[in-house]
Amino acid sequence: MVPAQPSPVCNSTAIQDQLLASYGELRAELLRFLAARLGNLAAAEDVYQELYLRLRVAAPTAELRDARSFIYRSAYNLANEQVRALRRREARDAKWIDQTTDLMGGEAVAPERAADEALAAKQRLQAVAKGISELPPRCREVFTLCRVRGLGHREVAENLGISIKAVEKHITAALKHLVIKLQGHNDAIS
Repeated sequence: MVPAQPSPVCNSTAIQDQLLASYGELRAELLRFLAARLGNLAAAEDVYQELYLRLRVAAPTAELRDARSFIYRSAYNLANEQVRALRRREARDAKWIDQTTDLMGGEAVAPERAADEALAAKQRLQAVAKGISELPPRCREVFTLCRVRGLGHREVAENLGISIKAVEKHITAALKHLVIKLQGHNDAIS
């Protein structure tokens, strides 16, 4: 008779239990390590919590020889991910600021619309809202689902129990109505 081999599930469960036990014992030490790496205790605590979630689903394929090393390597990797994400976010924000601000006298100034442009935009928006409210109920519903909520024609057709062709006809009718409304609005302003 062949001796029974321990099942991988039991081994995996034992490894996870070992990891989580070590994780709890290393809390203060890990937080100091992460805070030094990230330069921020709040970020360190966030990474520490993320580490717990990762350890809960961790399934090291090889026999775990040193839980402490595994946990520190995982913490180090998570901290690096956090640093890279922060750098990407800062670069994205800096690019956005560069694209949306002007410099006047060495100071960054967000460009603002002239008061008359803002008023005209607000009036156009009100005209569009009024035009939408004047549409027949089904046409308004189809237009709102497609153009305001961003659903596709097929999705709207399935949700409302109508054909895709009917959706297209409602959208066309709504757009024609709105174009006429906006032309009338622009003529009244001019």
